[in-house]
This record gives sequence, structure tokens and C-alpha cells, in this order.
Amino acid sequence: MGVAELMNKIRNDGGFTIVELLIVMIISLIMLIGMVGLLSMGFQAFSDGRTLQAITDASRRVLPAMDRQIKSLLHINDDECVASYKVSTPNGVWNGISFYSDIDNDNATASVENYTVAEKIEFYLDTNHNLVQRTTQPGTPPVVGPPTTLCSYVESFRIYYFSPGISPGDGALPGNRYQGTNLNSGVGSIKIVIQMKNGKMTRTFEQTTFLRVLERTGV
Repeated sequence: MGVAELMNKIRNDGGFTIVELLIVMIISLIMLIGMVGLLSMGFQAFSDGRTLQAITDASRRVLPAMDRQIKSLLHINDDECVASYKVSTPNGVWNGISFYSDIDNDNATASVENYTVAEKIEFYLDTNHNLVQRTTQPGTPPVVGPPTTLCSYVESFRIYYFSPGISPGDGALPGNRYQGTNLNSGVGSIKIVIQMKNGKMTRTFEQTTFLRVLERTGV
């Protein structure tokens, strides 16, 4: 029924019947619901895009920063890692790391044999799902710094160690991981897996670091 026909009907018949009004109301309601649904989908897509961008940006900042510090480590603290960061099952999975590294390149005497004059670094996940770093400056006594939040919304933080010459496998649980506890003498590379979750958005990011100093046996 066109507009002209509707106008003629209103003039000739005195308006719409109840049934016709109900039909118009139902059609209008269906159209309104469709429009609201489209707007809602648009807003949700925009929100998801911003959330994904925030998660991705956080991973791009954190992983390279951790890579730079881990790459030049001089000593892995086996006892602290086993006591605080070893996951009971499955074997060969860790949720933190403690090591010494001259991250500021400000101590020429720091070496594999003299690692205690370098900074002590710890990466771990706190109870609020924040990935944090704690840095202890060398000295007598050493100066333990406060935990610094690297990024938030971290659902899980896993570390896998690999022997020198072993290429880390793909996936969150690589089968060729180092499963011993002599990390300082047996590890040549370290794989970090971070799972981040913000609302309904979940993403996993990985970073493999090949250590520059491999001869740490017996230190």
C-alpha cells in the first residue's frame, strides 16, 4: 500500500482499524529491534577492537623488555626458582624466573664467576594477575626494590627452559623442554608464554630468548 493510498484511506474511511494499527506497531517494533541490534554489534566490535589493541600493545612492550634482560643473564638462581616458581605438574613448567644480569651495563667486573655484583631480576605473576618485575641492586646489604608492574590482565605466565642447541617446539607445552632443576648449568634458551585476558578477549603471546652466555656449569 503506497503513501497516496494510505492518505486516501484515512480521508475516506476515517483512519486505520485496530488490526492495521497493531500490524504497523509490530512491524515498527521489529525494525527498531533490528536497528538497536546493529548498533549494539557496532559498539561491541569497536570495544573488542580497542581491547585487542591494548592487549597487543602491552605484549609488544613487555616481551622485548624481558628479552633484553634475560638474554645477557649471568646466573640462574636454581634454588629460588625451584622453591618459588616450579610448577608441580606437569614437569618442566615454571611460572617465574630469578637470575642475575648486568642490565644497565654499568659494572665491568660482572661476570659468570662474579655474578653477585650484577642486578638480581625476578619476573613473576602476582595475585592480582599483574606480571611484575622485582630488581635487587647489588650492595652490602643488597637493596631490594619494590615490585614493578609490567602489564596487567595476565591470565597465566609460563616459562619453559631448553638445553643448548635445542629449538623450542610450538605450542603452550613444548615437549622438548628442559625438565631438570639444574637450570643454571643446563639451559641455553628460555621460552616465555603469556596469556592475557581482558573481558571476553583472550590472547596468547610467546617469546623465545637464546642466551648469550652458555658456559655457566659449576658456578
